[in-house]
Amino acid sequence: MARKEMREALIRAFGAGLILFLAFVAGSTGLLGAPPNASPEGGAPAAARTPAGSPCTECIRIRVGLPRVARGPSPGIPDSKFTEIRLPDGRFRGFSASATTYAIDGPTPWAMGGPAVPVLGPGAPGSYGASGKWINHVERSGNILLGWVHDETGDAPGQGLKSMSLAISKDDGLYWEDIGQIITGKDSLTHGIVTGEGDCGAVNGQDGYYYAYCGRTRDGATIVARAPVDNPAPKHWLKYYNGQWGEPGLGGDATGLASKSAGLARWATTGQTVALGWLPGGLGLFFSRDHVTFSAVREPLLDLDTGIWRRPDPSELLAYFALLDASNGGEQLGDRWMMAYTYLQPNETFGQRYLVFRPVDVSFSPTPVSPQVGVLLARWYNKALHDHWSTTAPVPDNHGAYALEAQSGYLLTAVDPAKPSVQLEDCVSFWPGHPDHVLEVKGVCEAGHYARLRTAGWIYQKPQAQTVPLYRCYSARDKSHFASNKADCEGLGAMERLLGYALSQ
Repeated sequence: MARKEMREALIRAFGAGLILFLAFVAGSTGLLGAPPNASPEGGAPAAARTPAGSPCTECIRIRVGLPRVARGPSPGIPDSKFTEIRLPDGRFRGFSASATTYAIDGPTPWAMGGPAVPVLGPGAPGSYGASGKWINHVERSGNILLGWVHDETGDAPGQGLKSMSLAISKDDGLYWEDIGQIITGKDSLTHGIVTGEGDCGAVNGQDGYYYAYCGRTRDGATIVARAPVDNPAPKHWLKYYNGQWGEPGLGGDATGLASKSAGLARWATTGQTVALGWLPGGLGLFFSRDHVTFSAVREPLLDLDTGIWRRPDPSELLAYFALLDASNGGEQLGDRWMMAYTYLQPNETFGQRYLVFRPVDVSFSPTPVSPQVGVLLARWYNKALHDHWSTTAPVPDNHGAYALEAQSGYLLTAVDPAKPSVQLEDCVSFWPGHPDHVLEVKGVCEAGHYARLRTAGWIYQKPQAQTVPLYRCYSARDKSHFASNKADCEGLGAMERLLGYALSQ
């Protein structure tokens, strides 16, 4: 189709909301036509810069709440970052991508149990999305949606070329129109290796720019590019390189960032960019005021064992994390967040994936706090299996066979260097009959003929301010262990011993 005919067709199809893209389609110049020349300082309007007085990273208090399995087990659960929007009728629409992107509707941001409707499939043979198109992020822009799409082509075992493109939708994400590539690497499709740049998360920095944080395959680095909010079309994306936003998004070079971001958002309370990434011991939380320099909370958000991608494996696997606002599902966060991620239980395969949502509440004080992070210990009960399960992990069928029985305080996600603490493990019996899940001090499970499932967290050996006792209990009727804050085990069984002291809040 000729450029003029394409321009007229797009105007008819999408109306005034598409004007910001017409410079790309029609090749015009001027304000919408030429990529901006950004200054090393960032070039943001003064009124939109990060507000003064953002809290010190050590002053942030975080509590990770109850995990809920929204859907699964299924091979259709996302193998990329989950994203969602609020619909005009007040409901929510999520986008779950696995080569094909699906739309899923639900009444709340975390109730994504509706039918999965395919909305964006692989491109034509030989195109940059021939092997699949994954929508990683969605934003409203006027009367349309913008979709940041991870594209792959030439896929074979251990091989494929990654890139990012932009798509638009005028019907709240049920149909998408490709606009073109916005981020590519310097490499090309190469036999036997994975190449390119992709898997990008994106966020509106509220400073006049969209930012996209991407993975670069040649060295495993995270890179960042940005484009003006009023024109994020192809050829308007610039990568950050050697202190400047000057390299083209298409084929340009970029500086590798220290933070390996697994999720991306903006904390509206402070104006900071927030990213998820990996720290020794688990999933870390990173903050940035300038979009390129990140500082980490010293304790993991979740303490995680090393997950093995070769399945099945005795380890559990958590992947493709997203940070979303708990009230509106967007990436502009208040102080009540939620994580969305893909989850595989120990010894299960990718055909048994789950989509999990987990609340994250944050607050800050004028001075550093310790401990900073706590993760909820919950107790579930399966009546048919006579199984009490005290765990920090997601519990499949948590809307069916397993019912929430108690919340038993918060476990630390790292050892407290100043106070004696003990590490707890989540284990399960491997003898015939119904499972017996037990929460125990590290090293005890294997000696008692239990299989270790995961690290649960840490508790104090002695009482501290704002802590509650945690007891190991046993129900002779159910032949099941469980944890309780009460020495009488809430009348459900007999207390065997004191494990230690968990955070009460």
